Amino acid sequence: MKIRVAFIFVLNVFFAFDGCASGIPGSAVKGGIQRLIKTVVDVVVLDKPAADSDGILERREPSDGTGFIIDEDGYVVTNSHVVGSTDKIKIILSDGTECMAKIIGRDDRSDIALLKVDAETKLPFVQFADSDKVEVGDPVIAVGNPFGFGKTVTSGIISYKGRDLSTQIAELGSGGDLVSYLQTDAAVNHGNSGGPLFTYNAEVVGMITIFFSDGMHGIGINFAIPSNTLKNVIKELRDHGKIQHSWLGIGVSPLNRRAARVLGLGKQYGCVITRIEKNSPAAVAGVQVGDILISLNNETISENTNLDVTLNGLPVGKVIPIQILRHGVSMKLSVMVGVRNDDDSLLNADDVPEKSEIFYEKIDEISIGVAELTRELRKNFDISDNVNGVMVAYPGNLVGNNVAVGSVILSVNQIPIASVTDFKNELQKISRSDSVQKSKEVALYVFDPQTRKSDYIVVDFTPSTDNTPKKRRQMVNKVTLPRKNDRTLLDKLKEGLKTQWRLI
Repeated sequence: MKIRVAFIFVLNVFFAFDGCASGIPGSAVKGGIQRLIKTVVDVVVLDKPAADSDGILERREPSDGTGFIIDEDGYVVTNSHVVGSTDKIKIILSDGTECMAKIIGRDDRSDIALLKVDAETKLPFVQFADSDKVEVGDPVIAVGNPFGFGKTVTSGIISYKGRDLSTQIAELGSGGDLVSYLQTDAAVNHGNSGGPLFTYNAEVVGMITIFFSDGMHGIGINFAIPSNTLKNVIKELRDHGKIQHSWLGIGVSPLNRRAARVLGLGKQYGCVITRIEKNSPAAVAGVQVGDILISLNNETISENTNLDVTLNGLPVGKVIPIQILRHGVSMKLSVMVGVRNDDDSLLNADDVPEKSEIFYEKIDEISIGVAELTRELRKNFDISDNVNGVMVAYPGNLVGNNVAVGSVILSVNQIPIASVTDFKNELQKISRSDSVQKSKEVALYVFDPQTRKSDYIVVDFTPSTDNTPKKRRQMVNKVTLPRKNDRTLLDKLKEGLKTQWRLI
């Protein structure tokens, strides 16, 4: 029975591809899979080092990755991380022909590079599918050159759509953080990066980029850049040689359901504005830190919205509508979308003292200790001057929410605070409210200076009748925060890739 099922599956795969190969006219082309393989190329980096000082990086032959031809004139797309920083790229066609490639453009934020080869003949090329229409469970086929063994075909299904890998990609020290990935179980390995993921209609639905495994077995899950993202980036690279990422000048953090309920959103969903850059489009439009973003460019924010991808895919130079919730009041604003400048500045965390004394006040109602944000504390915990609130010196009940010493409480129930007095006043208002007599909930908006992220944390609040200040003192060891560029991919390799997230 198992043999019969396997035989039927193979027949279905054959007939699915025994029609029209992508980019090749006609309705009765034979050898469909072989024709698709001819659209796939090997990408060889010519000036990479043979090995580093520890022997970690080895020269990989015959290719460093895969690519595929997107038109008959020789345009090839692959991953930006495959190309690296070099301008010496060789493309090996399926028949063994070698061509030098010119880099037309590359975009590290989406991890896509566009190359061009001058071939003597017209080349077979792929057609793109509409990745928005692909469904979880749809069968797919991956083509690549794993470990240099030559063209290899594997099959699987789409197992998830819209996967956000920004955190994992940050650990890898690579680009590709502005992509909502397709997840597939089609088997891939090193050398598959930049290779196409085909549907059974012989159309490219994605480009294989990242691999995850348990580190012990030859199985894992893989992630591909969707074809619709590829098409948009390719067009920009082909027309302009670079990508203009949209910019509003805001930082956002999604709301969890409990925080949304406490803040009165009801069934609505949204994200919190955590940061506004000076003179940014959002600042000019009147957006404020603490506002809850409900919709952007007429698209409602949902639990499945990839906020980074959405914010960086807005129409540059156009005015778009946004809807926010401020102190429970719905507001509509108009924002002119700007162009992102990726010149990031790093805060200087040098010369931090080994230890620091923190005098804090215990807040019994929520069992935490908070301190005023002095200049010394800002320096010790790498808290910039534009962050206002009270610092958590004793986490207490917040420990279970991953809040540590050095975190900053920015607001209480969406009301911004700038001092311990402000913090206590807002808690007293909650204590005097008539909504619930004995126990209440309060939403604290907390900023983590180590990850540079903010989130709402809901804690139980027990009103206290004792308003006597409780001054405490605590010795806290120095907190050393990692700089943005300290964790490179090579560092991860030298540690044995503990996370097992890999660029392939």
